[in-house]
Amino acid sequence: MKRQVAKKETIDAELVDLRAFCLVADLGSITAAAKTLGETKGSVSRRITRLEHALGVELLRRSPRRVQATEDGLAYRMRVGRALELLEDANVAVQQARARPSGHLRVTAPFDLGLSILAPLSTGFAERFPEISLEMVLTEALLDFDAHQIDVALRATASLPDSSLIAHRLQLIEVGLFAAPAYLRKHGPVRRPADLEAHRLLLSQTTRGHATIALQSRDGRERAEIRVRAAISASDFSFCREAALAGAGIALVPEVNVRSDLDAKRLVPVLNDHAISGGAPLYLVHPGTRFLPPKIRAFRDYLLDAFGVRGRREASG
Repeated sequence: MKRQVAKKETIDAELVDLRAFCLVADLGSITAAAKTLGETKGSVSRRITRLEHALGVELLRRSPRRVQATEDGLAYRMRVGRALELLEDANVAVQQARARPSGHLRVTAPFDLGLSILAPLSTGFAERFPEISLEMVLTEALLDFDAHQIDVALRATASLPDSSLIAHRLQLIEVGLFAAPAYLRKHGPVRRPADLEAHRLLLSQTTRGHATIALQSRDGRERAEIRVRAAISASDFSFCREAALAGAGIALVPEVNVRSDLDAKRLVPVLNDHAISGGAPLYLVHPGTRFLPPKIRAFRDYLLDAFGVRGRREASG
């Protein structure tokens, strides 16, 4: 009996060692990992050292400013992460088999992405989980999870700040140029990037009405940076979309914001043979607690299914 208890304690310690390694590799910080695990920095460091000695390889490269996974460490992180998530999913499935997701779920997202992404998906989610009351907080501000009682956030950003939050990459939000057919008939086509200088631009981010649009041909042969003046500038993409639909000019907006307009031919792509810089990955972010409440897990899994990335944790932020 004592031997079985000792064996179980050894297995539990090894699992915690693996979780500690994954957290340090994701967060790039032993201190942040220790805070998440509720342990001391020294304890987490010893776990990593014990794991490296057992494997006989260096998993992490340490420096005073940052901890980074080695090539072996990255490969090991991917395999171990999948195994741990399968184990966690199995444990949670057993423990919460009878716990139906319920309660109030507070989700924040940028206004435009909330309208274009969350609004269509929220209907199906509400039908599947009628006992969850869903509240959408649409704002460009990055709300603090604790201070504003946020459960889940959608964030479009090139980089996430270090924290104990868990982030799942959903997709790349690509931006493009779009105009109403009537506008192009009236003002002429745009055949090359330089032609933009003669057109009316509808932009969401400008400096005193001016902006630089960086374009690269999809075959990689041509790259151009065009300095343009905004005929109309606005603080959100929805206004630019509406202005484009009214024929006011060419809007620079995320493709996801105008997908239905493209399908209905109300808008058409401009310079579609060029890729435009300015897009950013879209992340679903939630607390990095060891046991997620069923309502958060349900919403997370629903969106991961919708975007075809269920079960793949892409990043931590």
